[in-house]
Amino acid sequence: MRISMSLQQHARTLLAFCLCASPALAGVLPDDRTDALYHRYQGGGITIQGPSVLIQKKITDNFAVTGNWYQDYISSASIDVKLSASAYTEKRTQKSGGFQYLHGKSTYSAGIINSVEPDYKSNTTYYSVSQDMFGDLTTFTMTYKRGWDKVYRDLKDAATGRIINDPRFGNEGLTGADIAFRRSDHRGYAVGVSQILTRSLIASFNYEVLTDQGYLASPYRKVLYLSPGVGKGFTLAEQVYPNTRTSNAAAVEAKYYLWYRAAVTAQYRYFSDTWGIRAHTAEIGYTHPAWKSWIFDGTFRFTG
Repeated sequence: MRISMSLQQHARTLLAFCLCASPALAGVLPDDRTDALYHRYQGGGITIQGPSVLIQKKITDNFAVTGNWYQDYISSASIDVKLSASAYTEKRTQKSGGFQYLHGKSTYSAGIINSVEPDYKSNTTYYSVSQDMFGDLTTFTMTYKRGWDKVYRDLKDAATGRIINDPRFGNEGLTGADIAFRRSDHRGYAVGVSQILTRSLIASFNYEVLTDQGYLASPYRKVLYLSPGVGKGFTLAEQVYPNTRTSNAAAVEAKYYLWYRAAVTAQYRYFSDTWGIRAHTAEIGYTHPAWKSWIFDGTFRFTG
């Protein structure tokens, strides 16, 4: 969970924008497909890898279901853990399911995402409505999502040497078989508009507001301060984070279809929150189909 908390927050933002970016597909349910993926990331002393399987099935012309299973195997240590000299290995499993219902020019979507790791449990539901307008050239989408998280803190059991959840962590007042944890709740609201401008150009605008409430810090991150005359002269204390946060993100994207079956994409995204964080992200991508069964993608992204 040491790095997964930030991954969870990034995943929620990505989910909202994926849902909000779906207007171009409104009015047409996705085709049947089965995908298998193995991902691997290595950098900064951290290795993240694992498999993923996606199944998408159209039951009728108006109803489709989707299921996904995804795993992360995380090893080594983040910078926070390195400072405490305690490398670790962890596994996160995420399962999700959803459906889409097409009625006239409206598409209704809903689903649930469950993510479990030794010290973090997350459940997220989402609901989305898309409407085609103006001769199917414009699509408007609204999305709402709600998340409930439980945050735990791991420690090594002095008696057995095993890694367990710290029963003293949290403010729930739980004892015995009930392990103490802290709650974190999330709500997201998103709107999106997709517009076909020409035969070769489509543009979209997406806006999201995300509110977080509860325990938003990392249970492993500490602050070092001087304490003359006490122990070694310094003491570790937990960081103090606000228990509320509101963030806003807006993105514009344009995709242009080239005459030789390729496409180029440009996107700009602006992010801000009540913690004083501001971010600008610019991205350009290129997609090129080759032969009959291959598609090559390349992306360059700048964030500041």
